Amino acid sequence: MSLTDVLKPVAVALDSTSRSEVVAAAWEVFDVAERVADAIAFEDGSDELQALIAAQASAAGRSLLPLPESGRPLDVPAPSPGTEGLAPYVDLLRRAQAALERVAAGPGAEEDGQAVLRQAAGEAGTAAEALLVTREG
Repeated sequence: MSLTDVLKPVAVALDSTSRSEVVAAAWEVFDVAERVADAIAFEDGSDELQALIAAQASAAGRSLLPLPESGRPLDVPAPSPGTEGLAPYVDLLRRAQAALERVAAGPGAEEDGQAVLRQAAGEAGTAAEALLVTREG
């Protein structure tokens, strides 16, 4: 199964109007991003510090969100070489950031819940920026 096929259901869920679907999908994005950052941290040509920042931000974001009620970890193949190999993950983190910001601003969230979702969105942005530069020359 291709990376696009694996990530497509998560990307679709991030666009959902259901708050619970978006939050569960964001949790999955953080999980995938952390595993990818860990996997590339010690590759030749990778910036270990940036990979660590991406992994830590992903773990922090995931810890802010409730565990999804169902599902299992996504089986994501190793990233392709170069910065283009990380692009799908950076894009997914940015989509998660936007989705979390959208549901935080939407109706039905108490003030504390909105703050947590905004904080998780910030962690997604941090992880995306760090992952983006992990393999830059």
